[in-house]
Amino acid sequence: MNARETAAFAAGIQAARQAAMTAAVTIETRDDAREVRQQAAAAALHGLAAGLKVAFLDPPQSAPGDAP
Repeated sequence: MNARETAAFAAGIQAARQAAMTAAVTIETRDDAREVRQQAAAAALHGLAAGLKVAFLDPPQSAPGDAP
């Protein structure tokens, strides 16, 4: 990918993260937010947002044993 495509991809991932976080907060503020189903949905959305960040936005980390 060229620089422009990489920037567009990162912006799309960031938009998906924001949508997941918005949905999670919306669920957490509902009247039935204490129900297990709602708590599970909010936790899954938070996990999705975190996973997108780690998988696509954070710089790669070297594995143990990799040459510096």
